[in-house]
Amino acid sequence: MSTIPRLNQIQFEGFCRFIDWGLIEELYKFSKIEYIEQEIEFQLFVETYQSVESLIKERVV
Repeated sequence: MSTIPRLNQIQFEGFCRFIDWGLIEELYKFSKIEYIEQEIEFQLFVETYQSVESLIKERVV
């Protein structure tokens, strides 16, 4: 079985890039979500999107 050096670091950097760039692009694609049967509409305001630190701390599983 071979290993990829620094795999954790590579995955973490990719995730950070997605949060910084990719997530906002994806939110623009779904700026409005409608549930017609219940007459509910969710609208995302991408320009005011902010990421915050999670209230749930990492734990050992």
